[in-house]
Amino acid sequence: MTADNAQIESLVGALVDANDQLLALYDLASITADSLDESEVVGRILSRAQGLLRADALLLATEPEHAIGNAVDVAKLRLGQADRSEQGLSTSAVATVSSPDGNPVAVSALRHDNPFGTADTKLLEAVAKMLAGAVHTARLHETAVAQAVINRDHDTASKLAQSALPKWLPELDGVDLFARSEPARSAGGDLYTFAVVDGILHFSVGDVSGKGLPAAMMMTNVISASNAAFQRHGPEGPVAILEAIDRWVYQSLSDAGLFVTILVGSYNPASNELAVVNAGHSPVVFKDATGITTLGACAPPVGVLPLDNLEALSRIVAPGDRLVVASDGLTEQQSPAGEMFGDDRLDKLIETDTCSNAAEFGALLFDRIEMFADVAPQSDDRTLFILEFGETP
Repeated sequence: MTADNAQIESLVGALVDANDQLLALYDLASITADSLDESEVVGRILSRAQGLLRADALLLATEPEHAIGNAVDVAKLRLGQADRSEQGLSTSAVATVSSPDGNPVAVSALRHDNPFGTADTKLLEAVAKMLAGAVHTARLHETAVAQAVINRDHDTASKLAQSALPKWLPELDGVDLFARSEPARSAGGDLYTFAVVDGILHFSVGDVSGKGLPAAMMMTNVISASNAAFQRHGPEGPVAILEAIDRWVYQSLSDAGLFVTILVGSYNPASNELAVVNAGHSPVVFKDATGITTLGACAPPVGVLPLDNLEALSRIVAPGDRLVVASDGLTEQQSPAGEMFGDDRLDKLIETDTCSNAAEFGALLFDRIEMFADVAPQSDDRTLFILEFGETP
């Protein structure tokens, strides 16, 4: 064979190889990722690519500690060729690329003979890029599915937690009650509950620290403790009720790193006496003929320190008097400009209101908050509890 013939034959061989590699790339690109299961789609690509590369083994490494350098060694060990490779009886090639999330991805190929050429290396790099994209897509899907499951569970827990709030209103002479809570997330920590025991209305209004599922689950505990305390300690008054709540939930709150601000009160229509004890809750505003009065806290929130030496605030109410207990999600609601609604606006609304009943005023206040917020998002749970006192028989 002359030198010219050898060159021509070599050129033809190179063109054939190049054409084969081009066809292989087309074949590789035709693979459709109709599955989002990582192992399935990776296995499909590796199987097709191994045939296209005429490789005896093809291995994907996606962990940073394995993606560079160790991939070939693992492939050799899988073939049992580590010793033969050292004698030059097997050849290998590695292509390393970055996945869309920035982590290295390596694909190693191993043959018993026939060294990998430049065209093989380019094809191997194309395989690596395809695998990197497929793995990234599959993992994004897996993460999205996992998050969807979490969101579904949170939504279910939220519905269960919100169902703990009473859906009824007491029918009691001399008092009109309004109660409404709007969680900022799917699960909130604001609470209210009430019960009529022996003709006396007992109530609790609170706010568990934090947001989301932990606050919501703890909220249901506080509601349960309040309802039990109303029944067991109602005749003893709001101090005894709050002390019982503290005993029953303090440890669980402390263990979870949470606390609850809470106002507990009792109203006796026979004597027109209203008594309340406030463990760190705000705002609490009382309106009578003389104006408005802020009822401050007389104890720290439940879960911070064990409660002792509590003293209730008691007063005789008259027709037209009103008790307003809100959560800070109302007063701390921001406008689009970043301004908070604030205690002053709430106080002015309470002082100047001319609504005929608690429900009308409650609806008005929520409307004003929505108007103030405009397009600004709700940043915290909003809860409003109102007692409007009237004539008793």
